[in-house]
Amino acid sequence: MTSDASQWIPLFPEEEVPFILAAVLRSGARLRKLHATELENDLSDRLRDQLDRDPGFRDRPVEVFREVPLFDRRRARQKQLGRPDIVFLYSTGVRKPWPYFALESKRLHVTFPSGWQSLIPEYVTGDQGMMCFIVGRYAKGLASGGMLGYVFDGEVERARSSIGASVEANHKQLRCCAIPRFGPSSVLKGDSRVSESAHSRSQGAFTIYHLFLAV
Repeated sequence: MTSDASQWIPLFPEEEVPFILAAVLRSGARLRKLHATELENDLSDRLRDQLDRDPGFRDRPVEVFREVPLFDRRRARQKQLGRPDIVFLYSTGVRKPWPYFALESKRLHVTFPSGWQSLIPEYVTGDQGMMCFIVGRYAKGLASGGMLGYVFDGEVERARSSIGASVEANHKQLRCCAIPRFGPSSVLKGDSRVSESAHSRSQGAFTIYHLFLAV
């Protein structure tokens, strides 16, 4: 009997991704920060509560959780990879472990007591930003994941443009494999709140969906 679990871990069904993205946008439209420097963890807690109440999301075979520890189950000795901010588990009945789709959230355009900061570098090249997916910590054996930007000053288009420019400037580190390297969503066409970027990793191609919420 092999100790490699990769043969029996099902992939997250990509056809569920548009429903997840749409539900996050619907629920997030009602989300507002409680103060000028509120942490993304608190915002994500409230977003999870909103998702629990979303009728469209409740009709899907997907459950949402906050900060679920992820493990590399492809190895005999399990190693914790991290705790993504929001995890969506897809029910496959008795076939376990259930596959997941992960969202990592970041604050953008925050005014601190010391002044305004874009926080774009933390989103794009920070260890807890897009790089979580690029290095594979939150994407072992998966085809896609998502980044969620809470835009504190409401300037969503400005934030999106800045992130697009940063992705272009850091495309080698991010292992981008398509041009444009940061463009409109292919799964929620016409929705300006979603963008996507394509990346090439040792485990295969990977898509990051970028969602922006004015809070």
